[in-house]
Amino acid sequence: MWWVRICSLVGVLTAPLAASAVEILADDVPIPADTRIVSAPPETPEAAKRFLGAWVGSWGGRLHQVLIVESIDSNGVASVVYAVGDNPGAGVVRQWKRYEASVSGDVLTITSAATITYRLTSFDKLAATFHRGSADLRAMLSHIDLADLLRPAAAIAWTRPVEFLNTRLQEDGRAVRLEVVIEKPAGEGPFPLLVFNHGSTGLGRDPATFGVTSWSPEIADFFVKKGWMVAFPQRRGRGKSDGLYDEGFAPDRAQGYTCDTERSLAGADRALDDIEAAVAALKQRPDVAHHRIVVGGASRGGVLSIVYAAAHSEEVRGVINFVGGWVGERCGPSSEVNRTLFRRGGKFDGSTLWLYGHNDSLYTIDHSRSNYEAFVGAGGRGDFLEFDVPSGDGHYLVGYPKQWIEPVEKYVAAITENR
Repeated sequence: MWWVRICSLVGVLTAPLAASAVEILADDVPIPADTRIVSAPPETPEAAKRFLGAWVGSWGGRLHQVLIVESIDSNGVASVVYAVGDNPGAGVVRQWKRYEASVSGDVLTITSAATITYRLTSFDKLAATFHRGSADLRAMLSHIDLADLLRPAAAIAWTRPVEFLNTRLQEDGRAVRLEVVIEKPAGEGPFPLLVFNHGSTGLGRDPATFGVTSWSPEIADFFVKKGWMVAFPQRRGRGKSDGLYDEGFAPDRAQGYTCDTERSLAGADRALDDIEAAVAALKQRPDVAHHRIVVGGASRGGVLSIVYAAAHSEEVRGVINFVGGWVGERCGPSSEVNRTLFRRGGKFDGSTLWLYGHNDSLYTIDHSRSNYEAFVGAGGRGDFLEFDVPSGDGHYLVGYPKQWIEPVEKYVAAITENR
């Protein structure tokens, strides 16, 4: 399973230390007892000073991690403690190690058996990326006072606070609540709204992945800086949302997502119902401005956003589609399924932005161009842009903002001016 593999990779970044090392447990994460935070020299850049202290989060929402930046000098050289908790299922044993890290601008980097980067966001958190070979894992860390971290039986917020949307959805006679991750600027608003929709879980064969809350700190950071609220709703059965995750599975759910055209398209329609319910609930919030919204998403979330906009042109001003598609090319009818959905999206009367990476593990660039041509042939308007992705897999383009910031900036400026 992908989670076991990636957790084991995170675990090997550190080697178990000598048993004689004195440790304090923060929940299941060991911290060296001699940890100290040292003030930075006055000439140290202010951005670098912001890294000092303790930070907590979870890789993939499931593997606890702690980063403690103990010191940093005027040249951007930092001493850090990196630690992870236990994950028996993946063979990860709690461990810690000290590293020398480098700080450049708003990014701190640890380089060892893998590379971990921590980027300061506009909402005073660290967006973390673990990269080793073709593996990428992400997390968001929050600052915590070191004394609070080390306090016995401390309640540590390893993941961000959960919010739920009360929706019109019903299952088995019960109301369905959808989890949502929300990032927004300081203040009461109201703010313009971007709704960003998540993708699938690979092949759909690992139920453990259904419960992982999906969101993009890169998208959140970009839009929050521009004064937007960004909402990442989790559809039924995903993250902590109520209901059954049922977006086009085979009759035997253990086989994962189906390649049957009818069942697959029915799954897309179910997902669209969830997005519609989430948007309706979000628009009731007093901190959401009464403007037309922007929708976007990655992978399945990208194509869903295009189709959603076509059905709700009166409330959508624009769509940002990252590597959108519903079924990968491993499925024989993938062209039929994907083009059917994108043709439906061609009825949207606004402009759209399509962002795709080369060497995508699910969709070749030729396949995605054909989807775009089907969309345009059905009356859609938009720009199709292609990028090289540093990780080598174009499907993870959204995690590399240096590639897409400029065109997204121009697109948002254009649709805001024409609202």
